[in-house]
Amino acid sequence: MIRLMTLALIALAACSALDAPVAQLERWQKQRAAGALAAIADEPVVRDCAPGKGEACQRLHLIRAEACLSLAFADRAPGAACPGASAREAGLLSCAASAAQAAEQSAGEILLPARKLRAQARLCAIENLPPAMAAPAAREFIAEAAPLADAEGALLRGRALLTAARPSAGPEATRCAAARDALAEARRGLAQKPDDAALKRLADDAALRATRISDCRI
Repeated sequence: MIRLMTLALIALAACSALDAPVAQLERWQKQRAAGALAAIADEPVVRDCAPGKGEACQRLHLIRAEACLSLAFADRAPGAACPGASAREAGLLSCAASAAQAAEQSAGEILLPARKLRAQARLCAIENLPPAMAAPAAREFIAEAAPLADAEGALLRGRALLTAARPSAGPEATRCAAARDALAEARRGLAQKPDDAALKRLADDAALRATRISDCRI
């Protein structure tokens, strides 16, 4: 009898462990609907979830990435594309990037949103770096964001290139090439979304940046 009870308790414990991601997912979906994003950001994904382990786990990582990025953007200055560089905002961007990277380990419908979330979080972190540090980070980012073939991907890559073209970001020839490539990305995006205000602004900013670099012609 005791042995049967022990086996039953072990079985219940196993079921509980297996259901932990599903239970957390159900709770987080309710919290997200209620706007309790800070509660999600402050709570790690259950230990049972490793990258690539089941749809529930991947959705948990994606929800946490969304929560962290939303909180980071909540206090940004009016008209700013990214949040500031405070320790809190930097921590939230790091949370968003790492959670999105974990969600990216899946295939299917979760992959693209996770990739875009990570790209947005990483880009904002790069834009807050000093120019000399931002330029190499931006070039690395551009290679990582290459699979994003839509207009949003062009915008993200173009903004990274514009960061690499900032004053003090490197030799003028390198900065000029970055400004030209930023304009090319803007035009690539506008070919898909001709009325997109952010892409139009990117094109204008890239052209203006080029005029401020010696012997840089678009």
